[in-house]
Amino acid sequence: MNPLRALFLSLSRMPPAVMLLIIIGLAVVVTMMVTGKVSESETKYAQQVEEMKRKAEAKGKVVYAIKDIPEGQTIPTEGLEERELEQAKIPQDAITSASLAAGRIAKYGIASGQIVSQHDLAPQGMTLGFESRLKEGMRALTFAVDNNTGVAGFVQPESHVDIYASVGAGVDTKASCILSDVEIIATGQVYQKQPGTTTAVPASSVTVAVSPEDSQKLIKAIVASKLYLTLRNEKDHSPIATVDVTSLFPKPAKPAADLAALPPPSALPPPPLPGAPDLGPGGPGGAGLPAAPPPPPPLHEIEIWSGSKKDVLSVPKS
Repeated sequence: MNPLRALFLSLSRMPPAVMLLIIIGLAVVVTMMVTGKVSESETKYAQQVEEMKRKAEAKGKVVYAIKDIPEGQTIPTEGLEERELEQAKIPQDAITSASLAAGRIAKYGIASGQIVSQHDLAPQGMTLGFESRLKEGMRALTFAVDNNTGVAGFVQPESHVDIYASVGAGVDTKASCILSDVEIIATGQVYQKQPGTTTAVPASSVTVAVSPEDSQKLIKAIVASKLYLTLRNEKDHSPIATVDVTSLFPKPAKPAADLAALPPPSALPPPPLPGAPDLGPGGPGGAGLPAAPPPPPPLHEIEIWSGSKKDVLSVPKS
């Protein structure tokens, strides 16, 4: 038999007063149970709402890039800034401290104003190839410098410089800019900028990134002149006028006639006077000159008649 049916049969045999008391008691118990459940649900709901409100109002630190950081370059400390942001807006993989990103290599390009995340950073211990520091279409070219020509070692990777060529000596010295706003990508064997350094590191050479056309200009200047670097402010990229190193050398004069090969006017014989006798090659002023041929002797004309026909024959006089 169904237990519920059996319960109703049992209640039906009880006196009405007892049955009413039991029903009231059951109603009270059920009401208390329902009220307790509702109260517990309301309490949990209120707690959840409070937790969500607290989380929404809570803030955390994130790291922003305050300047563009190209792909493959070391992230400088001065290129990062910590800011507070609502927790709900913070990406799950966001970097929360600038010290965790400074000195790391950018796996992808990071734009100014972007939140730096873990996926923007190359794995620690991983170094990208030197070729990755070259932009597409650029070439790396190395030349020697010293303390004087290399700004005493204050030039480092990511610096921008103007390159000057100097030729001549003394009052004939000339110097002009041959390349403007050139990026240094390596000093000596170092091609990563050391953030936070305050001491110059002199190097015997620098490597620059230049276009193929500028490579030709720079190679000619390396061979033909002495090069000097002038360091730019990191925000200064204004171009200046440049020249080719060949324009610094004096242009060769056009070859003049070799006057030394001609005899001086005093060595030439004077022209003969009209009617003067020929002195011959041994005479004064005639040394080395051929004698003029003598004039031909006069001719004697003989007329020969044959009938009415006349012929004239010319023969030398005896």
